[in-house]
Amino acid sequence: MRPMTFAEKALARAAGVSETQAGQILEVTPNRILSHDNTAAIAHIFYDELGAERVLEPERLCIVLDHASPPPTPKHAQNHAETRAFVQKQGVRHFYEVGRGICHQVVSEEGLVLPGDVILGADSHTTHTGWLGAFGAGVGRSEVAVLWAKSQLWLRVPESLKINLHGQLPAGVTAKDLCLQVSQMLGADGGLYYSIEFAGPGVSSLSLDGRMVIPNTMAEIGVKNAYLPPDAAVFDFLEGRTDKSRLELEAGALYPDEGGVYAAEYDLYLDRLEPLVACPHSVDNVQPLSSVAGQHVDMAFIGTCTNGRLEDLTAAAEVLRGRHVGAGTRLLVIPASSQVYNQAMKAGILATLVEAGALIGIPGCGPCMGNHLGIPAKGEVVISSANRNFRGRMGEPDASIYLAAPAVVAASAVLGRIGGPAELKAEWAGKNPAVRQPAMVAVKEHSSFSSSPVPLSSPAGEGTEKGESISGKVWKYGDNVNTDQIFPGKYTYTLTTPEEIGAHALEDLDSSFAKAVQPSDVVFGGSNFGCGSSREQAVTCMKYKGVGALVAKSFARIFYRNAINQGIPAIICPEAAEAARSGDPVEVDLAAGVIRLPAGEFAFPAFPPNVRLILEAGGLVEYIKNKEDL
Repeated sequence: MRPMTFAEKALARAAGVSETQAGQILEVTPNRILSHDNTAAIAHIFYDELGAERVLEPERLCIVLDHASPPPTPKHAQNHAETRAFVQKQGVRHFYEVGRGICHQVVSEEGLVLPGDVILGADSHTTHTGWLGAFGAGVGRSEVAVLWAKSQLWLRVPESLKINLHGQLPAGVTAKDLCLQVSQMLGADGGLYYSIEFAGPGVSSLSLDGRMVIPNTMAEIGVKNAYLPPDAAVFDFLEGRTDKSRLELEAGALYPDEGGVYAAEYDLYLDRLEPLVACPHSVDNVQPLSSVAGQHVDMAFIGTCTNGRLEDLTAAAEVLRGRHVGAGTRLLVIPASSQVYNQAMKAGILATLVEAGALIGIPGCGPCMGNHLGIPAKGEVVISSANRNFRGRMGEPDASIYLAAPAVVAASAVLGRIGGPAELKAEWAGKNPAVRQPAMVAVKEHSSFSSSPVPLSSPAGEGTEKGESISGKVWKYGDNVNTDQIFPGKYTYTLTTPEEIGAHALEDLDSSFAKAVQPSDVVFGGSNFGCGSSREQAVTCMKYKGVGALVAKSFARIFYRNAINQGIPAIICPEAAEAARSGDPVEVDLAAGVIRLPAGEFAFPAFPPNVRLILEAGGLVEYIKNKEDL
């Protein structure tokens, strides 16, 4: 057998085949299927659109109410009520109520995902469970509905990148800084469609809480999944949380083979890292803390699935002990789970935070996606321990979000401006020399991060057999257009009808779009179009306005899948994306595989057979309905 990467091994196991390689498409059966507050909307697809009645294997489902928890409006409360009704009707055992915590933290604490497992979830940060040595990937709502019905879904086996960790983190530097360094080095689309493997002796030097930060944050550079090799510390964590014995846990773990093929490889020296900050409005806009120190902040936020664990709260408490949040600044702290909340309470950490003027929230996502519990006002500046700082991410497009480690967030709350613990504690000063060697260097550098979400070996002209030609007007946008701009997160659980959803299409990107777009118009984008959340409305809002096709230099992975699964051709054609101009007439000839613009004709590769069949059926749900009697 050929040497395989972790992703190749994990997906081969989940597909029941002995081996596979990057680029192949497999029918995969995940060990777990994750959803949260979006369960009610998925249930609507499952019952009303797919026509299904019973979940095939309810034991695989994990459902956690966390995104709008507790519900801030009657509509959110109704959403939760419908989720509870689905859980009861389908006999879902792994259900966790409001206050239990954030889904990714909860499935880890409950031992629901094990080394070598595959988990697919309707959340972009399902990559989180890679800290356990699992394959975690986000998918769309319709795909989860199909998973409930069939327990299978098509996945393309991704190419892999490797990052070797060396040394140990210096005092005052955290896994958050490691992630920001990777984001800066590779860029916001640097992991697009890839699996990232972290390797080397530095992995075992990281705490478990720190390891959880890494695969979670890698979702922000577009990865399909991220993996850390499980060691004794991971197996110790899992013992007692599952009915598996230690021997069974170790036997189920998967490790990449020597000689596996990697598109790129890097060395990252942990001891060379320093505190870093991601500046608005992108996770790869990273600067040393010293470069942005002094920036006024109105709100500081510690929490989320990235940095809401005991280690994070402890670091904040150490900074805040004997101090108080500065006048004109507010600090919100939300533990990632009820277990973290109880541990912090018993250790006196919450008391220290409250005495310092912090507000303690119910375990859950809080203001991370702009639903409730701490949304900033127009013009305000936030420093956050979260994973995402897109414009509008926290519910207000005119707010600015900086990302940093919890200790930096806590120090900034005291100072009323961005700053580190060194400004408050003399013993922290001098830990980081002013001149440093590069922390991350390429061993084998990829020439470009332009991997495709689907095989593109077929020649143009072998596209769909529908013979469909789409003619309309060009709407053109730039690079890294994110899902919060396309469909703001604050509407995710309250707008349900096609008319409501379509009315807010591209609201925070182009306020004229929803009113002026015409059926069969084509939306063009640059690189990494649709990055960010897994929310399917980022596609359906355009579908409901009649958009005929999407063309870009590259698409974010989940957005691409959502487009195909909604029956909208998502066409990767960098030349056409570059040549198009807003307002141009455009014809997309799917049969010929050609985009016709005033600047010329541009060929695009054919869709592979499985994608072609889904498009021809009008989307994944219709394809499944036509294929099988559910």
